Amino acid sequence: MEANRRTIIRGAGAAGVIGGTAAFTSACGADDQGQEPGQGQESGQAGAASIPAGDVPVGSGTVVDETYVVTQPKAGEFHAFTSVCTHQGCQVRTVTEEQIVCPCHGSQFSTTTGEVIEGPATKPLQAFTVEESDGTLTIS
Repeated sequence: MEANRRTIIRGAGAAGVIGGTAAFTSACGADDQGQEPGQGQESGQAGAASIPAGDVPVGSGTVVDETYVVTQPKAGEFHAFTSVCTHQGCQVRTVTEEQIVCPCHGSQFSTTTGEVIEGPATKPLQAFTVEESDGTLTIS
């Protein structure tokens, strides 16, 4: 049976939708099995990490091991949160003096509490304990 032009165009459109969905899912942080970062992990299961205190800029923050975001809103005041956005699991990347920003959909979180400043996220970032000793921060 010979395929007509309309059947070919429909098939190409469906393939484009499927391919576009895969690309969107990948861009939003899902792995090739469709799982979001951190999916399948229970809250609080991340292992401890260490970072030199000097690596966390005052008035900003940094992502550590693609697991945590550590902030220092004021000199000597450190906070740590999961670096996985609570909206759709994207990796947060930007930290300003007052906001942790997810690049995928623009959710913004407080650098001191992890609370949502602006959605679409509705849940805060999970907070972790930060301890400083001899210029090293330990996150657990």
